[in-house]
Amino acid sequence: MVSKESDKIVLGFSTGCLHKSGLSEVERLNFLRSIGCRVVELGCVKLKDFFSGELMSLKANDLRGFDYVSFHAPVSDYGFNECTREIFRGIRNLNRARTLDLVVFHPDTVYDFAAFYMKSVDFNFAFENMDKRKASHKSVKDMAKLAFQFQYPLDNFKMVLDVNYAYTNDPTMTLAAEFYEKLGDKIAQVHLSGYAGRHEPLFQTRQSEIIKSIRNLNVPIIVESILQPEELVLERDYILEVLREV
Repeated sequence: MVSKESDKIVLGFSTGCLHKSGLSEVERLNFLRSIGCRVVELGCVKLKDFFSGELMSLKANDLRGFDYVSFHAPVSDYGFNECTREIFRGIRNLNRARTLDLVVFHPDTVYDFAAFYMKSVDFNFAFENMDKRKASHKSVKDMAKLAFQFQYPLDNFKMVLDVNYAYTNDPTMTLAAEFYEKLGDKIAQVHLSGYAGRHEPLFQTRQSEIIKSIRNLNVPIIVESILQPEELVLERDYILEVLREV
């Protein structure tokens, strides 16, 4: 059952929503602040964007005014290699500018999960369920297995539930319900967007069933729909309208 405390909905956007806008990362953050957004995810799915240096050069002032800041780490072959070490160093640098509330990883390309359980990994992280195109980590069973990698305590395991990805695997949204039933207390964040092939705006697709699959409104919800700046308020208002009807 969805929480009825709709006035406490923690809703924000990924800066990746604006990747087609031509705005820099700092300009995206400034725009989100200008519309009253206090929850943000720094979107960096592509490895080339990470190594461009723009995200890594963010200062504390660039992240002012946000109550919650997460970081979507780039997709990479994570393990005991130099690329992984450099990404982790970059995350620690971001942490010095502003402590990240969560760092999100795609688990399907991780070839050695032991790299995440070293003492040097001193940031909060979570793994995200995958979409239908991927070979693994689409099911509740696959995600639950991650909790037991190298006897990592189940109490410390966190996941990000991407309801768009769940929809690609099961448009009835039964899969999303199963994630909540089996791993609900491990879901630290939600990714939300419409689906007509990728990450379409929900105010256009009107896929209220994707929005309504979210059961816990107190967990941060990060919108990943691809938008132009003038569309963000439309997207936010449509999502809030649906959530408040639940």
